[in-house]
Amino acid sequence: MLNRSVDRSRDLAGWLVTPLFTLVAAPVLACVAGVLATFAAGNDGTPALCAESKAYNLCEETILGVAALHVAIAGGIWLLLWVLPWWRGLRTARVVLAVAATVVLVLLPVRMAA
Repeated sequence: MLNRSVDRSRDLAGWLVTPLFTLVAAPVLACVAGVLATFAAGNDGTPALCAESKAYNLCEETILGVAALHVAIAGGIWLLLWVLPWWRGLRTARVVLAVAATVVLVLLPVRMAA
């Protein structure tokens, strides 16, 4: 049933640092990815995401919907970082969740530019 081999010693530093570092680093990496994706795609200023909705003048709504989806998913994953207990045995799971939240945010500008 329960895995009794998980190290339950305290890891308060990791429990605090991982979500706070993710909160700072993930948006910075997303901005860098956005700049690089924009230069790589050579856009004319309109995101590629708006190709279908441009004719109906719904580009802003499309961008906001996609951005809200990515931010909501990354925020949910980030909140899971706080839900995990502060056991040392869950450090790997905490890092995996932090990387997943960062990847979701970084994919937003890449998706807009591609």
